[in-house]
Amino acid sequence: MEIRATSHCTGRSLHDIARGSRHYVYLYKQRAKAWFNFDYQDSFTTGPGALVFGDADRPFTTGPNERCGFHHWVLKLPRATFEPVLARPHDIDTRIVSAPTGIGALLSCYFDALLVEAPRLPLGDQRAALHALTTLTAAAYGRLTTDNEPHNAVRTAQLLAGKQMIERHIASPALTPALIAQRLGISVRLLHKLFEPSGTTVSRYILGRRLELAREHLERRQDTVLTIALDCGFESLATFYRTFRQAYGVTPADYRSSLIR
Repeated sequence: MEIRATSHCTGRSLHDIARGSRHYVYLYKQRAKAWFNFDYQDSFTTGPGALVFGDADRPFTTGPNERCGFHHWVLKLPRATFEPVLARPHDIDTRIVSAPTGIGALLSCYFDALLVEAPRLPLGDQRAALHALTTLTAAAYGRLTTDNEPHNAVRTAQLLAGKQMIERHIASPALTPALIAQRLGISVRLLHKLFEPSGTTVSRYILGRRLELAREHLERRQDTVLTIALDCGFESLATFYRTFRQAYGVTPADYRSSLIR
């Protein structure tokens, strides 16, 4: 959930915890500066973009550093989801798990992508995505269990982050596998390997998403076919007509006309 609120302090005390366990842990993605105070560890301050992993059953207080108040995303997860991957899952100190590079950077990017993509994923893919998130969090936290290897989780996160990047830049004709790989900090070869299990290439995936978006626009918008083509990243009307007909068996104009009948 996304939380926006005026400036105030909040938290959980030992008395609150004694009244009932929450049995969950949380990931906070900060959108504004905030401070955290504890009676079992040093306090710290977070800035915008920081991802914080913590325990709902340990006392804390928190508040914003700015007059604008609270603004963050919170993902609450049952503690049981971390038990297979996190050493000592019942002894969690709250800490920042994002970082400028490495696993922490990938986890932060994956968290953002997952918030957008998860509701659209099939149930089986949702479970795989959740497992990848818990594994990456445990690795970034520094307590991944010895019998777990983050390789598959890293690949899952990189694939979802790549797809989210495609969605954000789908309208740009400059969107290429090379650009996506550069933004993800991986090689073009590895990017192609990430898409192989889905039976498509990066370029075909981009084209497919552009065509799906264009079809949605043809159904909902009154703009010209040329305007829609350009808005979906096609560099020419001829290319748009050819690929649309190959995909759907009709031209964009005929497809729009069929909706009016």
